[in-house]
Amino acid sequence: MIRDAHGRKMSKSLGNVIDPIEVINGISLEGLHKRLEDGNLDPKELAIAKEGQKKDFPNGIDECGSDALRFALVSYTAQVSILYYSLID
Repeated sequence: MIRDAHGRKMSKSLGNVIDPIEVINGISLEGLHKRLEDGNLDPKELAIAKEGQKKDFPNGIDECGSDALRFALVSYTAQVSILYYSLID
């Protein structure tokens, strides 16, 4: 199971899912908000998700590249059965 930096299960219905392509290529905060707006969140959940993005990614997600993403996921999943996914640490 993959969880966000706050320990919540990552779910499209919560708006806390991060696309691996956005980690590889990077995305602005405005781009993250646009992706949420294009989804199917109710207005209350949309506002909560946007606030979470502002807190967690005030400058968006910097470009990390595919090798960095692969290394982080492989090394982390070898240690635990639940993956806590945070780009800030």
